[in-house]
Amino acid sequence: MKKSLLALAVLTAISGAASAQSSVTLYGKVDVGMVYDSGSALGKSLRIDSGITGGSRVGFKGVEDLGGGLKASFQLETGYCADGINGTAPNFCTGSNQFMGRQAWGALSGGFGSISGGRQYSLGFITLTTIDPFGTGLAGQINNIFDTSATRLNNSVQYTTPVFSGFSLAGEFSAGEHTGDWKGGREVGGSATYSSGPIYASATIYDLNSSLPGDPTAKKTWQVGGTYDFGVVKVHGLVQGTKSDQSIPDAFDRFNLMGGVTVPLAGGSLMASYVHSNDKESANHDAAQVGVGYMYPLSKRTSLYAAFAHISNSNGGSFTVGNATDSGTGNKAFNLGAVHNF
Repeated sequence: MKKSLLALAVLTAISGAASAQSSVTLYGKVDVGMVYDSGSALGKSLRIDSGITGGSRVGFKGVEDLGGGLKASFQLETGYCADGINGTAPNFCTGSNQFMGRQAWGALSGGFGSISGGRQYSLGFITLTTIDPFGTGLAGQINNIFDTSATRLNNSVQYTTPVFSGFSLAGEFSAGEHTGDWKGGREVGGSATYSSGPIYASATIYDLNSSLPGDPTAKKTWQVGGTYDFGVVKVHGLVQGTKSDQSIPDAFDRFNLMGGVTVPLAGGSLMASYVHSNDKESANHDAAQVGVGYMYPLSKRTSLYAAFAHISNSNGGSFTVGNATDSGTGNKAFNLGAVHNF
């Protein structure tokens, strides 16, 4: 009897250890709010939007300990419209209306670092969303003006080194998969990041090709910036240069900058930023954005938010104030809503 009880205890311990080595998590976000746009030649717009701070989503992520310091992990994430279906079905609101279009990748990690493959966020976008006081969401988001053409990369591979004294390096390659033109639609990028205590700093560069000759979306982009948390205020700063092939029609050459702050206030967070874009082309379509917002947590998972932003366009420029899932209709916008993370 004692031997049977001992064997059962051993089996239970082994089973518990095995199950602890592998886990899968269901998570998601429900974000619904009001958007009021103005400043468009077509007039004003009042609507309910899904995903103002970040796209409403459902996802799965998991990790398995393979032993010897090696781990396998994955993430699958699809967007949905919390305000109802927009346009023709199916419509997943974000991720180019693809099922699991927000993220779909697998990875191996260990003492060598981490290597992942699939559809994943680009290194350039990770830098933007980490440094932007608004987290690339709400009316004041940096990506109303900054280049974000390589937000997610299909057919991509990323490698990140281990962290050494706060420093890490990363590289990425996204294959365009165009027969006869291996450079068509290809993206190559890299980043250097330092994160320790109150300091975060990152430099990224990427080269985005197009699958069509003469397409101005093919460009080379670099950006450098960071944040410093003083406790009573967190300061944010980022500069970006982006340039397309100057020999093609509609070519562009821009220098963008952002300065911002996050301030703990009345139990929540006040965000504010100034974004400027200098158009170096003859059209001189400069733009400047001022944004302010406030996020108040009702709990660890649920928050209320409000935000406003205004863009001043020069010489016929056409930048609009959007949010995480909507490009907007005018040069001014106000947001009011709630977000729940689970």
